[in-house]
Parts: sequence; C-alpha cells; structure tokens
Amino acid sequence: MMGFDQRIIDFHWISIFLFVYLFSSASAQESVKNSQYASATLVIYNQNVADSRKLAAYYAGKRNIPFENLIGLKCSTEEIITRSEYKKTILEPLRKQFDTNGWWKRKKDAQGKLRVVHTKMKFAAIMFGMPLKVESSVSRDSKQKSSTNLGPGNNDAASIDSEIACLSMDLTKLSGAVGNPYFRSTDRGGTPDILLASRIDGPNYATAKRLIDDAIAVEGSGLWGMALIDIANLAKEKGAAYKMGDDWLETCSGFYRKAGIPTLIDRFSTRVPKGYPLGKDIILYFGWYTQNAQGPFIDQDFQFKRGAVAAHIHSYSASTLRTTLKNWSGPLLSRGACAVLGNVYEPFLQMSTHLDLFNARFLAGFTFAEAGWIATPVFSWMQVMIGDPLYQPFIIKSEIEAGQDDDFKAFRIAVLRWASKPKQLISNLNKAAVSLKSGKILESTGLYMMSEKKYKDADEVFKRAATLYVNSEDQLRIQLLRAQGKLAGGDKESALEILSNSLSDFKGSPGIEAVTSIADQIRKE
Repeated sequence: MMGFDQRIIDFHWISIFLFVYLFSSASAQESVKNSQYASATLVIYNQNVADSRKLAAYYAGKRNIPFENLIGLKCSTEEIITRSEYKKTILEPLRKQFDTNGWWKRKKDAQGKLRVVHTKMKFAAIMFGMPLKVESSVSRDSKQKSSTNLGPGNNDAASIDSEIACLSMDLTKLSGAVGNPYFRSTDRGGTPDILLASRIDGPNYATAKRLIDDAIAVEGSGLWGMALIDIANLAKEKGAAYKMGDDWLETCSGFYRKAGIPTLIDRFSTRVPKGYPLGKDIILYFGWYTQNAQGPFIDQDFQFKRGAVAAHIHSYSASTLRTTLKNWSGPLLSRGACAVLGNVYEPFLQMSTHLDLFNARFLAGFTFAEAGWIATPVFSWMQVMIGDPLYQPFIIKSEIEAGQDDDFKAFRIAVLRWASKPKQLISNLNKAAVSLKSGKILESTGLYMMSEKKYKDADEVFKRAATLYVNSEDQLRIQLLRAQGKLAGGDKESALEILSNSLSDFKGSPGIEAVTSIADQIRKE
C-alpha cells in the first residue's frame, strides 16, 4: 500500500500535519488541555462501597489528581435517596470539606445570600457506587402517579449530579429548578457558582472503569468515525411542542457535516430498525423518542467505536444505570459508549440538555462536563452526565498522525479544507478513495452529497463504494443508503426495487430484518 505521506502529495495536501481548523467561534480561543484541570477536579466516592473507593483511586491516578481532592462520603448504597438523606450525607459533608480545605470563598450578596466569589474546584467526578437521584416527596404520596406532576416550580426530585453542580448556591428552597449561569457560555472552566459534575458509572464496575480507560486512550488518538442521527419527526405526530427536539438533531447533523464527520440520518417516524448494519465506526449517536433501547442498540453484536458519545432523548433515559436492557443510558454504556447524557426523571424538553449546543461546544474541544453544563439551562433538576468530566476527544491538535483511521482522517481534513470549493473537494476525495482503495471514503462522500440533496451523484458514489467493501454488513448498508437516496429523490419505486434485490442478495444476513422494516416504512410514505 502506498505510504500516507505519498498520498498527501497525490492530493496536493500541503502541510497537512500543521493544519488547524477552528470549528466555531467558541474554538477560536486557544485550546485548553484538560491536564491543567487535574488540581481543580474533585473526586467523590461512597465509603460504603469498596468498588467506589477503588475506582476513585484509579481515576485520580490516571488523571494525576491530588490525593487530597478525593472525598469519601458515607451514604446510601442505593441509587435513590430522600431529600433529607441527600442533605445529611452529601450536601452538608461536601460543604464542610470546602470550608475546611479553603476550596472556596463565599460572601453575602445584597439579598443576604452566600455567593461564591472564588473557588479552587471546577470539576467533580462522581464515582460508581454513589446514589444517582433524589426521590420526589410526590412519589411517596400514594395518590400521585408521577414523581414530577407538581411541575418544574415545586418538584423536589433531582439527580445527585445536578444538586452537586449547584453545591455553592444558598438556596432558600431545595425544590424546583435553578437557573444555570453557565448556560450558553463560550468560556472554559465554568464559573465560581458551579461544579462541572459528571459521574463515572454504569451497569457495573467494569463498565465504569472502562469509561476512564477509553477516554484517556481516545484523547491520544482522536475520535474518528461516523455519526448516527435518528430524527423521529415527532412534531408531525405529536404537535409543535416536540419540534425543538427534531430541530436539535437537524442542527447536530449540520454540525457534523461542517466538521467532516460522515453522518447516517434516519428520518422515519420509527427508530433505526433492529439488525441495521451500522458497522463498527459509530462515534456519535443522538436520537429520540422511546422509553427503552431498541433496534441495533439491543443487538449483542453491535458495539460503538471506542470513545463514542451518545444520548437518546427520553424523560427516564437514566432512571437507573444498573441495567443493560432498561431505558437508554445503561444499554448505551453496555454497547461501548464512553460518555452518555440522560435524565433520571421527567425534565421537560426545554429544560433538558440542549443537544445542539452540547455538540457545538464538544466539537470545539470543550471537555464533556463543560459542554454538558453549557448546554443545560438549569440545576437542581433531572440531568445526568455519565462519563469522565475531563474527556476531551476533539481538542484541536496541530498534528494529525497517520496509520490508524486514515480513511476518516482524509475525509475530515478534505471537508475542512475544501468545503467552499465543491469540485475540488469531490476531486480530492476521489483521489483519496483510489489511493486508499477505500469504501469508507466513498461512502462518506455519498453521505455528504446526500446532505446537499445531490441524490443521483450520491448513488453513483455508493455503487463504487459497494465494489470496494468486502464485508457483507458494509455492502448491505450501502444498498440501504442507495434506497434512502432514491426515496429522498422522489423515486419510491427504485428504492423498493433496491430493497427487494437486497432481500435475495443478502439472504440469511442479520440485516434482513432491517431491510424488511425499511421497505414497510417506505410503502407507508
């Protein structure tokens, strides 16, 4: 195979290893590496859970976090605790530690409330074994069916993480949501008022530990692969109140296009069907709206690529993390995701984490916790972020090393360099595909063309990709994309013909179920 440096000459890619792309205005700041946050990261674990203590020590060692930043609390081993338990075993002991260690400086404001004017701690990593959520007093009333039916102003349910995030706030009422001063910020490192909290957690200890290992490994190599967006079109089905979620996902797909991340987009009202041949390169997944994981995410053979970030919008997506089947967060983690966004109770859409804003900051090189809290409008509420708070896979680098994921590197760099010159972009991508003999580059090019509504051109590129792929899973995915392109271009008959041929060409493949499902959906269009 031709060396990568030689391929660069073939494409006239001059100084490729010095190329730096600023994804958005937020990334115009000099990149801040997460290593500078080690001394500003608090590690919170449960003294009553041996694995919690062990994981805290492991994480601190991997991130070079000072030993004095590890805080053990004696609290419940259950995921759910009461408000009084939270206050006695978590809130008050943590505030005492901050006072004793001089980690913050608080003064009374004009209203007589204590406000933090300076803090040493910016991040909080909450370990496996810590409680997950504070139950609502409503849920203890047998006459009430919902833990959130008092509404956002009176409900006292919340995630532990969201409560810890506003640890410094002198709240007169420990119920209802509190405005987040960091919401929509373009600054790194938070504000003195908040702790950028996320939890290193999952169905079991091994999964939680993997989140640490995967984050650190991928930060070294970068996160290269494909995105998957599952748009439910719920506004059409359930009304305008749901348009916000669809819009977030549409915006995310636009971000990925600009960032040079090839994106599979499902626009059917049902979820991505079981058996869909996603391959092994999914690094980003965002979708909605079902209560429990389904489709490829319950296929035992499916795994996200190492370092993947995922979220499925649902009110109870993170109701429990001690599961590989129920809700969404646990199953996504069990399928290999490295960082996941979720909700422990009903958050109401407009008060949940805004996925478009999260992606804008995350792709610009912000850490997982920074991006998550910048995108979350409120505290003392239902959001939970599962993953290393310092995870930073998209930090801008002055060098891009060859040797691994070269197909996706070539595609991303080409898009960033020549998006404003479409003919040159496609020409150079063709050269790259020939040089690498890469079906992945051609598939990515076809997806890019589909995003520009160039369906006929995309179909020709997909046909070429099919000839270069040797794996039947990849070949079937190409046929599904061709059918999708035909449908989008108004040729329903050709779309169904491609799917009909696939039923015979890929007979016995695990993906046949997906072919049948998609054909049924097309017939309903």
